[in-house]
Amino acid sequence: MPLIYKPYQANIANKAGQKLYYPRLVKFSKMVNTQKMAELIAEKASLTPGDVHNVIRNLMSVMREQLLNSRTVRLEGLGTFTMIAKAGGKGVVLESKVSSSQIVSLRCQFTPEYTRSADGVTTRALTSGVEFVHVKDVAGGFVDDDDKNHSGGGDNPGGGSTPGGDDDEAPDPTV
Repeated sequence: MPLIYKPYQANIANKAGQKLYYPRLVKFSKMVNTQKMAELIAEKASLTPGDVHNVIRNLMSVMREQLLNSRTVRLEGLGTFTMIAKAGGKGVVLESKVSSSQIVSLRCQFTPEYTRSADGVTTRALTSGVEFVHVKDVAGGFVDDDDKNHSGGGDNPGGGSTPGGDDDEAPDPTV
């Protein structure tokens, strides 16, 4: 199944005063939860959905334990998880004054596994072989270009509710 996109017009004009259009990925239906993932994996394995669900829950528990013990977790073929702390501009002059009270946010960063070919081309495991299809090619007359209520991110370029958010890819500046 290909990734589906629709046109999106930026709210902010560029230097030439134009509000450019960009592709934005569309999400359909419900999010896939842990139980559904367990059922789908069980179809490909010799385990029951309950066994797979148990493994996924234990994986999350063990990953959390390892990440909170200042470890990086790499799952071959999937990617690497590591904890990132942000000080949010709360720097201090002396090294001896650095403390955990400066940390304003903590997040788990995921970096997809990638391979690099001999010619230097990098391919991310989760995005290799992706095809894109315009939403009108899938939904036909059910979709109106002016409809702002479809899912697929917020009203800012890059998706999400903040400019350059992590929910969608940022617009291609060469377009």
